[in-house]
Amino acid sequence: MSYKRYHFAQPTQRDVRPVDPVLTNLSFAFKNTRFLHSAIAPYAEVSEQSGTYFIYTRDFWFRRQDGAVRAADAPYLRVGYGVETNTYRTVEIGFEKLLGDPIRASSQTPEDLQRMDVEFLTNLIQLELEVRAAAELFVTGIWGTSTTLVGNDQWSDYANSDPIANADTAIRTILRNTGARPNVLFVGLLGWERLKEHPLILDKYKHTQIGIMTPQLVAATLGVEEVVVGDSVRNTANEGAAFVGADNWTDNALFLVRNNPALGVANGAYTYIWNERGNFPWAVDSYREEDRRGDVTRVFTHHDFVVTSAQHGYLYLDLAA
Repeated sequence: MSYKRYHFAQPTQRDVRPVDPVLTNLSFAFKNTRFLHSAIAPYAEVSEQSGTYFIYTRDFWFRRQDGAVRAADAPYLRVGYGVETNTYRTVEIGFEKLLGDPIRASSQTPEDLQRMDVEFLTNLIQLELEVRAAAELFVTGIWGTSTTLVGNDQWSDYANSDPIANADTAIRTILRNTGARPNVLFVGLLGWERLKEHPLILDKYKHTQIGIMTPQLVAATLGVEEVVVGDSVRNTANEGAAFVGADNWTDNALFLVRNNPALGVANGAYTYIWNERGNFPWAVDSYREEDRRGDVTRVFTHHDFVVTSAQHGYLYLDLAA
């Protein structure tokens, strides 16, 4: 009888290295690559928690005045304009996180944990603003015109719908009401998926280039300067439950006049940010919590989403069946 003899190196690699090494130059984090709320409502820094802003009455600036012709030695026609006011009131939102001394001391992660806490909290504050903006500004009844697309008019009906005609209607409506052309189309991801594959859009470029539509090409077709695709997402599941990813922005499309905040400049909406601490658009604090033996990082801001001129926006709802 013969026996097979097996030879194993002793000690094994696992014996002398019981823990897998920690990579010091690689880690993974899940987060949105961008947030889009300021594409609808640019940040406007304010020095007070609440306040009043002026609106020069639209009617006076567009009404032709009879009597402009002046006879010799006659008085000039004296005219004027109206001024109205509106208000804003910011609310505070914020988050904080504790980093315990034992956790910091024993960590083998390649990043500085307090820096990661700041990044995590900043991500949360932006996500909160994103979800709030979508809920307040991307819904019916907010803008000067809100049109719900039904049946054949929905952009998912490639045979019958006409997004180019819809764009013309929105541009013409805003222009006639304000004298300004909308320069931005903000569209949710589901609507964008339908729009970029629409035959009427593709037809504009079929003899000039490969039929892959970018936001820039679609913007040129629809007559706006920029198309912004709202493609940020969030986890709608409760803590501890399986991840459920959902779009922050619904299948709507907003044609909008958007400019940088300034005196006498038209804008559909602002995000008023009260710069309480000199950290615009949000503040980062840290403090010691000795009874917990740790350092607390806090990120907070004061904000108010305000539609400053509803007539500078035109919203289409339910783009896809």
